[in-house]
Amino acid sequence: MGHVVTRLLSYRQLHHLTPESAGVLIGERRGQHLVVCDISEPGAGDIRQRSQVDRRGVHHQSRVNEAFERSAGTHLYLGEWHTHPEDRPFPSATDRHSWRRNIVSDESMLLLIVGRKGFWLGKKERELITVFKKIES
Repeated sequence: MGHVVTRLLSYRQLHHLTPESAGVLIGERRGQHLVVCDISEPGAGDIRQRSQVDRRGVHHQSRVNEAFERSAGTHLYLGEWHTHPEDRPFPSATDRHSWRRNIVSDESMLLLIVGRKGFWLGKKERELITVFKKIES
């Protein structure tokens, strides 16, 4: 998990021109526990601006497919991550709308926002989005 955190921290928007970044969270479901083992990272096809990101690159799904194959089916899509240009991130109305519209699953999914000085971690269960954890870095 340490390598995942290091990679996420590398995308913090520390400079005023740094665009938002986004990807997917990949890992295992162990009973009711979700274990993040890998992420996809920004790349070709993604639309990145200072306060907006659209994760369109096909490489995100390819990363999930590769992880699934390498793990004999245990590593799956667990949710999404993106950055915000603020110290202590909080989901915008756009974030919440996007999550409700695009993440459709009967399973719990993780939602992670990486800020400059902390993380916001939420969980989506069907239509309900709840704060799971606010983490200071």
